Amino acid sequence: MEFNKPVSNPLLVGSIELMKAEDTPAHRNMFIGELSKASFLSPAVIEPAPEPDKDGKLSIAPGSKVQFPMLTRPDGAKFFMAFTDEAEYEKWQEKNQKFPTFALKIEDYAAMILRRDAHGNICPALGMVINPFGANIVLPREMLAGMMSAKAAQAKQAVDKQKK
Repeated sequence: MEFNKPVSNPLLVGSIELMKAEDTPAHRNMFIGELSKASFLSPAVIEPAPEPDKDGKLSIAPGSKVQFPMLTRPDGAKFFMAFTDEAEYEKWQEKNQKFPTFALKIEDYAAMILRRDAHGNICPALGMVINPFGANIVLPREMLAGMMSAKAAQAKQAVDKQKK
């Protein structure tokens, strides 16, 4: 998770276009492969608001509270937003005030969506949506959980292999 980092994902965008044009197992696998490497722009509400340092770069004060806004569908379902690049982010930003951004990986979104609070309540987000005002690719909680389980299993296999 990096603050105010530029993001660009031309291979992911291309794989989304391929998958939308022709939904084949090969195109889905390409999408999943690019998804696992991608960073996304995610708008954030930061309190207190970041202040520019002596070089003009925004910096977050220690102990600041960071919240990631969600989109809410008409049926009440909530999703975290993930933008592949600045152009996609600006489609949402046109309708909203200027928010600072973080560059988040798929693992960051999964951690937020799959976490439970101190009372055992799960996050209200049902998943994440990539480019909600463009390609509008929804990744539900269950898919993210499966991806993280598969990644953990692969990591365990790699460790087990090294021990032998």
